[in-house]
Formats: sequence, C-alpha cells, structure tokens
Amino acid sequence: MNTRFRNQMASFLLSVVLIAVFASPALASPANAAEGIHMERTPSGIPYAQLGQEIDKYVNKYIGKSSPGAAVVVTKAGKVIFSKGYGYANVEKQIPVDPATTVFNYGSINKMFVWTSVMQLVEQGKMKLDQDVKAYFPKQFADKLRYDKPVTMLDMMSHTAGFEQHPLGLFLKSPEKLMSLEETLLSVQPAQVFEPGKVMAYSNYSTALAAFAVEKVSGHSFSDYEMNRVLRPLGMNHTSGHPTLKDHPDLARAQATGYVSAERGGFEPRDQYYIPLYPAGAMQGTAEDLGRFAQALTSGHSPLFVKPETLGIMLSQSYTPYKDFLGNAHGFWEYNTKPHAVGHSGNTMGFSSDFAVVPDEQLGVVVLTNAEVEQSLTSGVIDLLTKTPKRETTASGENLQKSSEVAGSYVIAQNTFSTIQEFMSYLGLVKLEAKGEHDLVINVMGLSGEYTQVAPQVYRLNPGAEPRLQKLAPELYAEMQNGKVVRLSKGRATDIVPLGSGRAVPALLAYAAIAVTDMLFFLIAPLVLLVRWFLRKRKGRGSSSPVERLIQGVILCGSIIVINVLILLANVMFNQDVTAAQLNTGIVINWILAVLADLLLVYSVYRGRKSAQSKHLSSLQIITAVIINSYLILLLNWHFFHLIH
Repeated sequence: MNTRFRNQMASFLLSVVLIAVFASPALASPANAAEGIHMERTPSGIPYAQLGQEIDKYVNKYIGKSSPGAAVVVTKAGKVIFSKGYGYANVEKQIPVDPATTVFNYGSINKMFVWTSVMQLVEQGKMKLDQDVKAYFPKQFADKLRYDKPVTMLDMMSHTAGFEQHPLGLFLKSPEKLMSLEETLLSVQPAQVFEPGKVMAYSNYSTALAAFAVEKVSGHSFSDYEMNRVLRPLGMNHTSGHPTLKDHPDLARAQATGYVSAERGGFEPRDQYYIPLYPAGAMQGTAEDLGRFAQALTSGHSPLFVKPETLGIMLSQSYTPYKDFLGNAHGFWEYNTKPHAVGHSGNTMGFSSDFAVVPDEQLGVVVLTNAEVEQSLTSGVIDLLTKTPKRETTASGENLQKSSEVAGSYVIAQNTFSTIQEFMSYLGLVKLEAKGEHDLVINVMGLSGEYTQVAPQVYRLNPGAEPRLQKLAPELYAEMQNGKVVRLSKGRATDIVPLGSGRAVPALLAYAAIAVTDMLFFLIAPLVLLVRWFLRKRKGRGSSSPVERLIQGVILCGSIIVINVLILLANVMFNQDVTAAQLNTGIVINWILAVLADLLLVYSVYRGRKSAQSKHLSSLQIITAVIINSYLILLLNWHFFHLIH
C-alpha cells in the first residue's frame, strides 16, 4: 500500500546496508527463453535474448542489501518469458523464493483489481464513471457518508476526490479487530478538504469506498466478487484479496516473511498485520499469478471483459494535471516509457512491489520483494525493462514563469488536516527557493535538488539529483490562479499545496514557541509550588489562601492536560494500533480539564475581589490565566478538542 507521507518520510531515513553475500541458488523457470522474440528489444532497449542475464545482473546487486528476497516475472505476447526467484522468503529458515509458490503481500497493486472490477460493471451498464458514488449505495449508508461536494468514480480513480488522509493507522495486529468493509468505512471518515477534481491526494479510503460500491451493485462482498470475477477466471489460484485469507487459508503456509532494514545492518522480521480497508492493499499471492493478470491486460481478447474496447479504455489516460505529463489511466498510473505503459506499485508492512504493462508491446513486468519501503528492486527492475530515456528539452526565456512566483513552503496534500494528526503534516515541509529568474531549488527532508523550467510553469529535476528525489518528483507543474500557485503537481500519487495563511512558516514557528513556553510552565510550575509548600511547612507558616489554592488547581489542570497531550502525540506518532476510541478518550479528558481549569480560574478571580491579595499572588493569577488560555486556544486551533469520527 502506497504509503502515506509518513511512509515517504521513512523511505528518506532508511539506509541501504550490506549483509552476507547472497548464496542461495535462484529458482529459474524453463520459460526464460521464449521462441520468436530473439530479435526484439524491450522499450528500454534490452534485447530479449539477453533479458535473463540483464535482470540477474541488476537484481543480484540488491539482494541481501535492499531486500532479503525477490521474485521477478516477465510476460510477453501471452507467455511467461522470464520467471525467477532470488534470495530468501524466510532468512531465518533459509527458505528460498519461488515465483510460482512464494506468497507475497501485493500492497496497493490490489487497487488495480478494484478498478478492473469497476470497469466490468461499467461495461455491463451498472455503473457510470461520472456519477456521484452515493447513487450506488443504499440510502441509509449514503446518508452517513460525510462529504460536501459530489465524488465520482473517476475522481476516486485519479485520487482527486478531495479526501484528506485517513486519520487512523492502515494496519491492525489482530484479525479479531477487523470489521466488515461497511463498518470500517463508516467508523472513521476522513474529511473532504479539497474540491473534487482539483487536487491529487492518494487515498486508500476512496479506493475502499469504490470497492464497496462494487459490493453493493454486484450483490456480493468485494472479496468474493474479486475472487469469482477476476482471480479465478485468470487462473490466479494462488492469490486472495480477503484480509485474513479466509477464502484461501492454504496460502498462509507459503507466505514469505516481511522484513524491515535493521539499524545495524541486515533485516528484522516484521510482525504480521491486517488491513481494515482491505480492497486498497490486503491482496496476497505469487509473482506468477500476478503475471497472469499482466497477460490479461495485454491480450487482444482479455477474459476480463466482453468487449475488447473496454480494456483499451481502462488503460488509456483519464486524468493528468498537465497535457504533457504522465497521469492516471482509470486508476492505473502511467509510467515513463514509450510505448504507453501503466501499472501500480505497493508498500505494506514488510513488503514492496511494482507492476507494469506495456499494452502495445504485450509486455508485462512483475517485481515482488519482502522488504519494506524498497525501491531499488521494485521500481528499478521496471525502469530497467521499460523506461525510455527522455529527450532533454530546453526553453527560451519567453513566457517562462518567474521563479519568485513559485518559491515558498509547501505541504504534501496526502496528509491529515482536520484532526490532531495535522501537526505531522508539517514535519516535512517542502521548501522551494528561486534560482535565477526562472529555475528552482528544492529542499525536503534533508534532500535537495535543482529544477530547470523547461516550459511555462513546468520544471524538470536536473540530472545527478538524489535518486530518492528523482522518484518522488522528477517533474513539477505549477498550476496558477489569480497569480498564485494553487498546487504543484508531479502527475502521480499526490500533489504539493501551498501552506494556508494560518499555517505559514512564521505562524508555525509562533505556534511552536507558544507550545514550548506553555508546556514548560505547566511542567515546572508544580515543582516550584511543591518546593514552596515544603519550605512553608518547614518554617511553620500557615496553609495557602483559598485564592492561592484555586490557582494551584488551575496549574494542576494545565499540567495534566500537558501530560495528556504528550500521550496523545506519542500514540499518533508511534502507536500503529491506536484506535479512534483511545484518541477520543484523551480528547474528552482535554475537554473536562479545560472546563475545570477555566471554572477554577474564574472562581479565583471572584474570591480575589473579596479580599486583598499580595502582588505576588496577583501576578501569579494573571500569568496563569494568560498561559492556560493561550495553551487551550492553541490546542483548539490544532484540533486537540476535535473528536475523531
């Protein structure tokens, strides 16, 4: 499953490390040298006669370094022409990868099966791509969906439905916590923060919502529909989209172990996780099964559709932010190759994958790995076989945009903006600086690169930039409205949007300063009060005045709120299994303490007017009032009083 921005952050921080030299024999298919293609070349220029050795040479550089194991399958003209396993499916048990039997998590490759299912129903006249999706649901469900402007299936296919990132984690450790797809979709709903069709923000939620539409229109659960209308007709007998493999429990015995790179080198096994929004990325299967899907997408008479033209429509471009950019083909991402290629990548806990088909060449490429946030093998093998070198273009200074109009700070659109998770959106700001009159310099998460403006409002990353940056944003299109940038789009996954007026960098710095000041006060003040109490008792002085005790109560409430907020932040950042109920409990505690603190404060003012107070106590009262209320206003502004629902 394509990661949200937190996963992109992780990919920046994960380092590539060496482990023991790869020593297991690879499992090769006898179909490595299909007849009749010896004189042909891949779109990238590799002769098919040399396909095996080129893939071997590339993959073996990374096995044991970026991933413990991998499976690569290449199909051509309806045949498997290359199928090979590399490394280990389980390092501890030294089980080698077999592309025919080793079961991997496909991740977001699963989404292509959702869009294929949608297009089958469109072909049957049961769905329309430009209709509000609420039309496909029972009224009692549709009325519970919360979005302001109509969302079409095309919006969801292109990830322009306007939804923010789902506020909760995408994974669960326990299958017992899984609910039905309907219950999952309604339990917590992301807000619609962008106008549909205007901003691309990759959304697992909207994909799962589209799958539920398939479920309601077809009358079958999506996992059953997927199994009976897609997997079985293609002979994908070692694949399941059910979140617990309930319809194919035998696959569990052949599951590869997922791994993450260890800080000190090597790999650490990942615990098994389950995906509540399962149509967006729960599918598991073998590489050769996925090869059968590739064959169906490159066949003139695909078993997936009755009409050949339906397949052609599905794989044609349906959305792009700019006429010369790669974009989206009814849910399939366009790849940088000629002839036209489409596909999808995937990332889940412990697994990464990539898939591409070149319909005009009847070519399909499948790459599965058992490593988290892995790109060297997944997208690397796809590029090796399909990527066409891009002809460099230059632009004259006429009509080019002034770089000063684009320079500024931006945030990834694929983020959460209406709940307490919002603060995480700004941990990795994208900063663009003007270089000369027309070009830009980008800085994000410690990476930097230079962009040259190659056409008005179109910027291309210069050669030699950090590879991770090349994969994230090789090109940018600056869409303007009333002389201001409304988004920077790279054509795939997610756009980059300007900071709002209340979230500009000076405002963010001011918020941070207020937060630190207020939190330090409420963490230190109780200690000071405790010392004062101890000294007073030691000197035999009387107890505190009623007003002083009320102020102490306000400070105590503030201190507990600070601790509660820190717990909430820790849950949001580090607890993958946190639930809405857990977070809402903390939010309710904030409400109770905030109301109590202000009641105590008001009562202390009332009592203070009835009796003379020392200057010290009056000053403490004023300082406490200012700090507690500035802190509560800050928390309100950052949604710490906003229940997640």
